[in-house]
Amino acid sequence: MSFDLNFPRASKDVPAQGVIKTSVEDFYVEELMAPPLANEGEHVWLWVEKEGQNTEYLAGLLAEFAGVKKMDVGFSGMKDRWAQTRQWFSVYLGAKPEPQWCDFQADGVRIIKHARHLKKLRRGEHHGNRFNIIVRQLQSTQYLEKNLKLIQQKGFPNYYGPQRFGYHGANLDRGARYFEGEIKASRSQRSFYLSAARSYLFNLNLADAINKGTWRSNIRGGPLYGDPQEGVEPLSAFEKIHLENNQSLAKGIHKNRLKLERRSYCIVPTSMSWEQEGDMLSLSFDLPTGIFATSLLAEVVNFTVLLGEA
Repeated sequence: MSFDLNFPRASKDVPAQGVIKTSVEDFYVEELMAPPLANEGEHVWLWVEKEGQNTEYLAGLLAEFAGVKKMDVGFSGMKDRWAQTRQWFSVYLGAKPEPQWCDFQADGVRIIKHARHLKKLRRGEHHGNRFNIIVRQLQSTQYLEKNLKLIQQKGFPNYYGPQRFGYHGANLDRGARYFEGEIKASRSQRSFYLSAARSYLFNLNLADAINKGTWRSNIRGGPLYGDPQEGVEPLSAFEKIHLENNQSLAKGIHKNRLKLERRSYCIVPTSMSWEQEGDMLSLSFDLPTGIFATSLLAEVVNFTVLLGEA
């Protein structure tokens, strides 16, 4: 099964061209969160800098080092392996003695600080992420400044980025096959497939809104498909079309009893600034949790990724 992941841009100007992730330091992500650390409790919270490491994998390494189960390690958000990132982890120790965190060793990982806390860190607790991105080998920059200023003032389309769909859309392809009963999947794989399905269908609706010119004015946002729930505006007849045209994905969403949600079509970044020097662009901005920096970048630069998937 084939899925088209080329969604239309909002900007009609020719974007610049460039390269990102020539090194992990060129793509920096930091969680925006100020936890009230009480220096007491059965949990230890760790402020960790990592590069070249997957968040889930690192959680397993921390669990092994502390002598606890992996389920006893918490984190708020998944962070890109091919980036330099800073994020919080929590480790439930209970009555266990606290490890010497300075002895923890893993390639590309540094524990910056740690403190006790009364509770476990849950998914989605941080309120946003700060990004510092360097684009190199810039070309065709005649509209770059104009497009950056437009995003700063009025926002960008809130697409899910290509990493949500796996390498060349593999999570969508495998998900459709799983929903049709053709292959089996683990619990974690099923979660990836469902997330990819909802994200793809959301992107299709956002693409329609861009083509109509309504994506900035639509305050209710687009559907993350699922069963109706109180307090969430029901699907319009037009929004049902993409479900009808993607029966395999629709089958998986409803079989797993996901609930209908709404996601904003337009996101305005905060604390956005940039500097261009020769053929290099340095770009900084803050985004709410769950928003893709590459979706902002795609509005101004046709970029090639050197490390990993964008």
